[in-house]
Amino acid sequence: MDEMNKDFNMPFYIFEEITEYIELTAQGYCKTTKWNNIKSLLKLAQVNNKLSSEQVNFIIENYNRE
Repeated sequence: MDEMNKDFNMPFYIFEEITEYIELTAQGYCKTTKWNNIKSLLKLAQVNNKLSSEQVNFIIENYNRE
């Protein structure tokens, strides 16, 4: 399997959601619903060929705070 390009272009609406999620969790808020929405957006981006499954998994593994 080839190494994944970690400099991929993430749709901006997903970037905004992840940024807000990380800011909220840093302030001590547990935002499980927000994370579930982000995962749904990631899966939709994958279905629409905006992100690969490897990229989706990378984001989920590295940014999940739950």
